[in-house]
Amino acid sequence: VVQMQCNMELNEDKTQWHLTLLLILEDKLHRQLSYDLLPTDNSKDLATELVHYGFIHEDDCEKLANFLENAFHKYRS
Repeated sequence: VVQMQCNMELNEDKTQWHLTLLLILEDKLHRQLSYDLLPTDNSKDLATELVHYGFIHEDDCEKLANFLENAFHKYRS
């Protein structure tokens, strides 16, 4: 992963966050992923899940987890 962008929005009834994540990889491949966050979701588990399903390389897991954690704090506060 060479570049990451994300956006979070509350759904219409303001009970759940929707995450849109754009990842740009070294080979110029772009991945745009969307997910409805659960209250129990955390950045580390989400990054690990993306590794598990082959969306990102294991070497990028910690970097993405930190990025998501910062985004969660920014949008939720």
